[in-house]
Amino acid sequence: MNSLLLLNGSPRGERSNSMKMLTRVAEGWQRGGGQAPPVLHLAQAAGFNRAVKAFPEADVVLLGMPLYTDAMPGIVKSYIETLAPRVQAAAAGGVNPALGFLVQSGFPEALHSRPLQRYLEKLARRLGSPYAGVIVRGAGWTMEAMPEQANRKLSERLRALGEQLARDGRFGEAELKAVAGVERFSALTAALLSVALRLPVMQFAWNGQLRKNGVWERRFAAPYGPAARRGNGDRRTPGFEADLNRGC
Repeated sequence: MNSLLLLNGSPRGERSNSMKMLTRVAEGWQRGGGQAPPVLHLAQAAGFNRAVKAFPEADVVLLGMPLYTDAMPGIVKSYIETLAPRVQAAAAGGVNPALGFLVQSGFPEALHSRPLQRYLEKLARRLGSPYAGVIVRGAGWTMEAMPEQANRKLSERLRALGEQLARDGRFGEAELKAVAGVERFSALTAALLSVALRLPVMQFAWNGQLRKNGVWERRFAAPYGPAARRGNGDRRTPGFEADLNRGC
């Protein structure tokens, strides 16, 4: 049985929704006969360095990450750059592990992650790695915000993908589609949501986060808005940058 290496590319590390989803895939991998895979967190310096060394030693690597501004987190980009020698090794006849990916985002529609999916597929080709596929999932926040029972169907589908990876060496298209959920809202659904999201009850969670991070009174601050750009003085609210950093 091939060995699997899990790489968590979320800046939130072990607490992240990416890690929760990777764990479900790993459970399926073991259900398919594989050994419990090691997990390395790229947000930790030691984990990052170990991930660089462990990459060529694994048979299969599954790299999970959240979608950041329609792309990957900076730590994932930095990690990918360390793999440049593996491109040269593959060109010289060397062997790189099979590559699979998991991309989850807060957006409810899966389409937001498709451009990154195409890049990751291209990355596997450049490395000469067998391509296992990309698990894409919108509304990833539900893994943390909702009880396990509410995520039961998603968790089982992720396990099924892990089992499939252990058995076939890649994810099936039908199974990936099932996990992705909503690809794109219809025009009618989008219009209804745009109205519903303006209702106070729909803002409850966001308002709670603002209060929790101590920025409720500054929720309309525009430190880099038009007034600041016109040179009318620094309009930034004192301590605003610190609050932003605390909320990341």
